[in-house]
Amino acid sequence: MRVRFLSSLVVGTLATLATPIASAMPQAEFQSAASGNYSYSLGSKSGSLSIGESDNGAFVSVTGAKNGYGFNANAEAAAGQLKAYAQTEYHPYGQAGYGYSSASATASFTDFVTFLGGTGSGSASFSTLLNGSLTGGADGNAGYSLSVALYDVFPSDWDNTYYLGDSQQLAYDYRNISGRQRVTVNDLFESDFDFEYGKTYAIAAYLTVNVASGGIADFSHTASFAMAAAPGTTVASSAGINYGIPAAVPEPESYAMLLAGLGLIGLVARRRK
Repeated sequence: MRVRFLSSLVVGTLATLATPIASAMPQAEFQSAASGNYSYSLGSKSGSLSIGESDNGAFVSVTGAKNGYGFNANAEAAAGQLKAYAQTEYHPYGQAGYGYSSASATASFTDFVTFLGGTGSGSASFSTLLNGSLTGGADGNAGYSLSVALYDVFPSDWDNTYYLGDSQQLAYDYRNISGRQRVTVNDLFESDFDFEYGKTYAIAAYLTVNVASGGIADFSHTASFAMAAAPGTTVASSAGINYGIPAAVPEPESYAMLLAGLGLIGLVARRRK
């Protein structure tokens, strides 16, 4: 009997936590960072501000504004989700003065996973759902960059650390706009990959937004992730992330056999009565 693997994302179920596996796996890493700056000169007035903040995945935020120039940026790397937002204010003073504003935000994680429930090699699919928007502004620009890759993991010969080997790109996208453009992003990236049961791999995901002079990049709607594999396959995550590997969906002929079997059972039951 052939089966078809379900590879669609179910938003809202991807951020649930699974039980972390033994400490033999490398520790997962989460990072969130936001920064912003402005500078201006208006006749005898001048001013500038530059702020940055980072954390181990927790929500970070920076903001500042004065005399028509400003920024607001935040980022968060949560369970199976990346969030990033950046916005700037800019006033075109012309010959009376000059200035600029810019902001950026980055959310990323590196999780270590092991596929269980089988022997030898297997295959799976990885899905990335990205939602957000870009607004350029009259004099501004806005952009984002998304990268998700699967890495082989090797222990170090000198200490208890590890290093990443060969990689396969699971999702990659970037976009930049300028001027009075607006772009809505609602993209699904899907990629197939092979793995060995019992072997540890690293999933590294990065989402970065950059804006300047009135631009806005709103990806606080998150980038979400999921995997699909053969029935019985499970994934152990160092971060405790449940990527939502679903059960197999039977092909149409399998449904027909099932319905025929149910009809036969019903016929036997009626005859017994």
